[in-house]
Amino acid sequence: SSYASVGSDSRRNSEEFPETIGSKEYKLLTNQVMELEDKFKKAMVTAAQLDNEKTTLSYQVDTLKDELEELEESNLLVQKDYKSVSRNYELLNNDFKDLKKQSELLKECIRMRDELIAEHGLVLVGGEEEEVKDDEDEELSSDNKKKSESEREKRIAKMALVSQAAADILNKAGSGTLDVRLKKLAEEKQELLDEIYRLRLDLEEERQKAYKLDQLSLRSTGGNSPEMKLMEVQREANKQVNDYKYRLKKAEQEITTLQSSVSRLEGQLNRFKNQAETAEATEDELKAEKRKLQREFREAQARIEELETANSHLQKRIDKLKTGKNALIKT
Repeated sequence: SSYASVGSDSRRNSEEFPETIGSKEYKLLTNQVMELEDKFKKAMVTAAQLDNEKTTLSYQVDTLKDELEELEESNLLVQKDYKSVSRNYELLNNDFKDLKKQSELLKECIRMRDELIAEHGLVLVGGEEEEVKDDEDEELSSDNKKKSESEREKRIAKMALVSQAAADILNKAGSGTLDVRLKKLAEEKQELLDEIYRLRLDLEEERQKAYKLDQLSLRSTGGNSPEMKLMEVQREANKQVNDYKYRLKKAEQEITTLQSSVSRLEGQLNRFKNQAETAEATEDELKAEKRKLQREFREAQARIEELETANSHLQKRIDKLKTGKNALIKT
């Protein structure tokens, strides 16, 4: 409104100017006033635009401030995560170094153990993986099968450090884990102890009999008495019985050895029979193949002879035709 009043006053003053000034000066002043009004309007428009730009820039500044705060918070979180990861890395790196040292120490211990074992002529036995029976696997539920399979991979039989002689004895006990072989040896030991106990009883019985015979011999009056003769006969009989027992035991051992040899020979014989049957079958196949090839060879030879005969007939006919043609040409 102030701007409008200024414009109206200028127009009113311009109307009053003609009375005091000339027309030229009036036009000049009017043009200057109009230029000033245009400049003023442009300045007002520019001021409005600058005000709008200021508002826009203020909004952008506020937005950038918010984004900067968010970025700073994110940066703090990232730094915290980085510190946490760095600490975990340091811990893991330290654990790795410790495990590496332990691994090297264990390798050195194993090397020293092997050297000591070799120096003292000892042998490590056992350590085979134990196998779970199929019927036990079938009894397991489906939920426990995976667990049992994972445990089976870790289930390793016990190991023991023994002398070479003990290792040979364990090897003679058969195959299987160390516990199984030790169980077999314990059973064999118990059987031997039972046998020794029975032999001791027999020996004690024989001693009692000998003692009784000695008592009878002391009570007898003459060396050629019937009791003395009976004692001599009894002693001789005992010697023969002991001799027979020894021979029987030796014969049983020989029979066992022979039976094992027979079983081994029977196994070899069966293998040889199977090999012979396979060879015979292969020989029959080869003979049949040979007969087939010979038959095909004879058929091929017969076919060749037929073709040669037909070829000779055709050659003769060609010769006849050539002769007839030459005769016709000459005539």
